[in-house]
Amino acid sequence: MCNIELWIYPNCMASAVTAPLDIFAAANAIWASKNGGQAGPLFKWSLRSLDGVGVRTPSGIRLEADGAIDAAATGVDVVLLPGIYIDKGVSGLLANLALLQPMLALLQQRYSQGSVLAANCSASFLLAETQLLDGGHATTTWWLERAFRARYPQVELRLADVMTEHERLICTGAGTSYLNLALHLVQRYAGQDIAAICAKSMLIDANRTSQMPYISISMTQQDSQPHSNALVLRAQKWMSKRQDLPFSLQDLAAHLAVSERTVIRHFHQALGSTPTEYSQLLKIDLAKRLLETSTLTLETVAERIGYADPGSFRRLFKRETGLSPADYRLQFKQRRAQPLLQK
Repeated sequence: MCNIELWIYPNCMASAVTAPLDIFAAANAIWASKNGGQAGPLFKWSLRSLDGVGVRTPSGIRLEADGAIDAAATGVDVVLLPGIYIDKGVSGLLANLALLQPMLALLQQRYSQGSVLAANCSASFLLAETQLLDGGHATTTWWLERAFRARYPQVELRLADVMTEHERLICTGAGTSYLNLALHLVQRYAGQDIAAICAKSMLIDANRTSQMPYISISMTQQDSQPHSNALVLRAQKWMSKRQDLPFSLQDLAAHLAVSERTVIRHFHQALGSTPTEYSQLLKIDLAKRLLETSTLTLETVAERIGYADPGSFRRLFKRETGLSPADYRLQFKQRRAQPLLQK
């Protein structure tokens, strides 16, 4: 039997607690069915908080704790850390982390006892606070990339991955990646067969492995500490209005009345990228919107973002999203709802 503790805290996401529990309950039901109702459950779980008191989540759902986190407890196979809801930017996340500092020693203790520690979404920051990830790798919600890299330089961030595991330390990407995490744990402790049935019966895409198609530069800019580099801010404004034109570093430098080398230096300082890389991401964002909302041909989409060669655009798009433009359109195209038939 796999004994799971879900640690709850203020501002944790309700679905990151309840959805995995539904999947574990489904796995137990499938296991019982396969064994004629004679087998005991594969998973058992409890909700734990620092003080043993329940919490009200940002969505208004109250989660009741089964008790306080017991430092002396043994036999805990997995500790799940639900994503922390972020409505006040990274400053709000850091404030939450400050309140959760008493959890760090408890997490370190659970890990030393052999438990798997699994963090969903922004809770990867909480796991990284323990320093257990130092020298290893992790992922997190994609729009917190800059904040994570800045705060935890000793951790290799594999942002494209929906889920990572390093020496019993599991991290997942944005939001609903808790579904992939729960299925992973079902597979780990119950086997591939039961995990596959869970995925099919609950309509979960078990093959989702990359966050790349979901990344949006407009949301990434809202992440973390917004930079205050006046020159880069002027450059970004100029570039955002010229997404439909080929990018020219020379033209950008001339607009800013500085040298090209100065522009490159400021972009590295403020964004950690080059002006060309930033321009490409802007163009990919525009291409995504066109593929999602229009029936324009690939050639026309390429032209709309300033690429005369559709082949170059296709290669850039595949490199940045992990999908071809055609596959992206197939997966993300916005379809109008059909009206109900009137009798």
